[in-house]
Amino acid sequence: MYVTTPSREVRSSDYTKDDQDTEDVEIHASFGDFCLHAYQVTLPSKQIFYVGLAKTGKLYASSKDRTCLISINAISFAITPGFIIFTTTAHEAIFVPLTSLPILFVAADAQSMGNLIEPVFPPPKHIPPDWSVRKVERGSRIVIALPTSMSLVLQLPRGNLETINPRPLVLEVVKQDLDR
Repeated sequence: MYVTTPSREVRSSDYTKDDQDTEDVEIHASFGDFCLHAYQVTLPSKQIFYVGLAKTGKLYASSKDRTCLISINAISFAITPGFIIFTTTAHEAIFVPLTSLPILFVAADAQSMGNLIEPVFPPPKHIPPDWSVRKVERGSRIVIALPTSMSLVLQLPRGNLETINPRPLVLEVVKQDLDR
C-alpha cells in the first residue's frame, strides 16, 4: 500500500509525517491533488505506475516523473490484472486496459509537454476505442472487482449490492482460457 502525503507525493506506507529524515523515504510518484488511496500497477513490461483518486473526482495515473489525469468525474475505482475500472458521475463504468497506460502518457506529453492539468480524453465523447463503457445505476460505487469470476460488485446509493458481469472482464477470462 502506498500513501499520498499532503504535498501530493506517493510514498511507501511505512512513511509517517513524523519522520525527521524524509530524504531516506523514496518518492515513487506525485499526483496533481491529494489522493486518499494510491495503488501501484505493474505492467507485464515491468513499467510501474500509480493510480489515485482525489476527493474532487479526479483520477490520476502517475509514474516517477510524469502525471496524467485519466478522468475528472470519477466516483470510485478498482484495479484488476487487466484493467483500471472506474465509475463516473455520468452513470458509467469505464474499463481502461492497463496496456493503454503508456499511451496515455504519450498523449499527455503531446498535449502539454509535461504534467497534465486537463484530462487526456475529456469525457464523455472522447473515450478511446479500446476503453469499454457500461451504463450503471446512478451513484454506483465499486466495492470489489473479481476478475477470476468475471464480476464487478457495485454498491448502489440505497445501500444494496449489485453484481454484474461486464463484457471486458468476461472477454479477458475467455482470452486467457483460449491461450492455454
